Amino acid sequence: MDFKKVDELINQRKFKEAKAILIDLIQKNKRLNKKLEYNEKNFKNIYFILSQICNQLNELKDSIKYLEEHVKINPNDCEGLLSLANIQLKTRQTVNSEKNYKKILNINKNYLPALINLAFFYEGIGKISDAKKYYEIAYKLSPENLNFFYNLIRIDPNYINDEKIDYIKKNIYEHKLLKKDKYLKNFIFSKNYEKKKDYENEIKFLELSHKNFLRYNINKKSYDYWLKIIPKIFNKLLIKNSKNRKLKNMCPIFIIGLPRSGSTITEMILSTSITPKHNLGETSLINHVLISNYSHKLFNNFETNNIEIDINLFEDKIISNLENFDISTLENKVIIDKSLENFFYLDLLVKIFPKAKFILTERNIKENILGIYKKILLNISWAHSLPDIIEYIENYKKIIGFFKKKYNKKIYSIKLDDIQNLDEKKIKDLFQFCNLKFNKKYFDFQKNYQFVNNASNIQIRSKLKKNNNNKYEKYFRMLDQFKNEYNWLK
Repeated sequence: MDFKKVDELINQRKFKEAKAILIDLIQKNKRLNKKLEYNEKNFKNIYFILSQICNQLNELKDSIKYLEEHVKINPNDCEGLLSLANIQLKTRQTVNSEKNYKKILNINKNYLPALINLAFFYEGIGKISDAKKYYEIAYKLSPENLNFFYNLIRIDPNYINDEKIDYIKKNIYEHKLLKKDKYLKNFIFSKNYEKKKDYENEIKFLELSHKNFLRYNINKKSYDYWLKIIPKIFNKLLIKNSKNRKLKNMCPIFIIGLPRSGSTITEMILSTSITPKHNLGETSLINHVLISNYSHKLFNNFETNNIEIDINLFEDKIISNLENFDISTLENKVIIDKSLENFFYLDLLVKIFPKAKFILTERNIKENILGIYKKILLNISWAHSLPDIIEYIENYKKIIGFFKKKYNKKIYSIKLDDIQNLDEKKIKDLFQFCNLKFNKKYFDFQKNYQFVNNASNIQIRSKLKKNNNNKYEKYFRMLDQFKNEYNWLK
């Protein structure tokens, strides 16, 4: 009866109530000094169910704790071990994460989810040959799945050739391709033409790939939010309950700007400082808290109404999230967050964190547009057509211009060219602005295995190259049609 009630509460998204019932059930059994009836399916999976509920509540430490209990009871449960490894990776417990992925493969060497996630893990820490090994195993086991080939050509552009393209075409003919995967086929063809320096066909299939992605994979709500909603209300978020700040003495560093603008290499350079700090990566925490608690206001009548924001709610959610990373002492704590979209939320962030500093990464704007378009950024809804990318950047330029005037002393701009040209003065100034101790060996991050989860994770492991101004020149004419409407493209 208890489990039926739990199912009902989960379906109603009443996760706290469901968690309380399961914990009470476990405690009741302990008080009776009675072992849980593990042979009964629900009891056997009680800790797994609890962990999934904690995931929904973003209580990741508890989720890990319950998964560890689950795998004690079910040591050969690959799904449980996979969930544990994935959450450990999310909370930067990379050693434990790798160990559990490998444990799964010792149980079942052909378990595809573990193969894929271990390949992704090695890609993220820069062990590219290991990543390639596991992607290849996955591709051999499931050759009709183009995701594996797509990942292989991302980490090794030379992996692609005409023979493999013919093999893919044959596979597509023999196995009906899912609509949601059509973009992969066209992107792979595009990369093959790029390798051959066939510009016309490269662009033709790249455009087809983006159109397929837009048609079958885009989250419309996310698309509308980033292009139509938040650009119109970024300065309509009114703060209430702003006394007794809990996070006023924290010293966060927020890296903001556009994707493909040098943000990852900037984050990695800062990570070399010996000043104690926590690198959180791309948490998107502010955005998540805002949408999960104010979606009814954000998506209804947003143009005419201000939105009152309860700062206490935000602080509690942030503190809870920091605990997932074992950050409990908040006084003068330095964190580095690279959620690039935070440029929309500077008013909110400055109110929560009065000591916050913002690093704005910048790049030649035409190169930046094409750098976004020539990738398939799966988690960015606005990045799949040139008009959408340019509209987003137009909003970005207006908003960042507004905040540069308002918070001039809190924002430090650094250009990708300055980093690529090894402008040590600019990089020293960057460390000084952040109150981080300068490290002369600031490019030594390439030698460590810090996990990076974004489109630049391969590029930053390569030897630094000076900006090649000719790399994108042949693509610039794709932007000519927009010059009359946007002066910044001229």
